[in-house]
Amino acid sequence: MSILDTLHKRSLFSPQNKRLVRYLLVGALGFAINQIIFVLAFNGIGIQYIIAGLLGSGVSIFANYVMNDSWTWKDSGAAGIVQWFWRGIKYGATRVVGVGIGSIAQIVFVEIFVIDPVISNVLKVGVGVLWGFGASEKWVWSSNKSSRNESTTSAANND
Repeated sequence: MSILDTLHKRSLFSPQNKRLVRYLLVGALGFAINQIIFVLAFNGIGIQYIIAGLLGSGVSIFANYVMNDSWTWKDSGAAGIVQWFWRGIKYGATRVVGVGIGSIAQIVFVEIFVIDPVISNVLKVGVGVLWGFGASEKWVWSSNKSSRNESTTSAANND
């Protein structure tokens, strides 16, 4: 079952859908951070577009992790600095995959489709949105409680 099918079957007010809305709001702020850093580095300083894109992604990934951990998934994951760093490592690992996918997409947008690098930076972010939420929901902030609830819900839906 795809992520979209799962979201469609859930109640609008389910915890996962509330998290998705929060995730998208955090993502919008992270996107603004990413784009500002990209434009300053690319247009302002003259850094090559792929490096400017990686710089923008790096800053926004850190900002998004802090916001997602303290707001989107605030009730998930164990408390403590060690657990916070461990979630940060897992979050970063999922984002490395997303940045790789996005960077390849950005190169394709610029080099093959001849799209302006500033616009291609916007498009590359869209490529990884669903990947990022799914990875965060299932791995970074997963807990035994949410896994049990999803198993129960899945079993009930399959009956």
